[in-house]
Order: sequence, then structure tokens, then C-alpha cells
Amino acid sequence: MRPTEKDLFDYMDSGRDVRVTCTDGDTLTGRCWAYGAVVSEKEFGEDEPCLDVGCGTIVALSQIESIEFAD
Repeated sequence: MRPTEKDLFDYMDSGRDVRVTCTDGDTLTGRCWAYGAVVSEKEFGEDEPCLDVGCGTIVALSQIESIEFAD
């Protein structure tokens, strides 16, 4: 099941490292920060919710295949 905007915030609120699998097959691991569509548009030019993984890699919700805890 593909993640929702609420899932992004739930993973962020956990404070745990996550493993994000992107639709292009890339895998990112690290702590994450979630941003709603309004903030994402203003800060990153993305008109949908985004996840910042490992403090520097921004991934739009539509590009996320799955998220799980890394530990």
C-alpha cells in the first residue's frame, strides 16, 4: 500500500530512521521530515506533500513506493 500524507507525518513524529523505496527503485535511509503541500510548494517547488530523508534528499509523495522503519 502506497503511503499517505498522514503516514509521512507519522514516520517523522516517530523520530526513528526510515527506509524509503522510491518508484524509480532508489532506496533512501535516515531520519525524515515531512512537509505538507503548501510548504512543499513554497520551499521546494513541489505541489504535493514531500519527505526530506537524511536531511537533504527531498522526495515527493507520488515518488514514494513504500516507507518502513530502518531498524
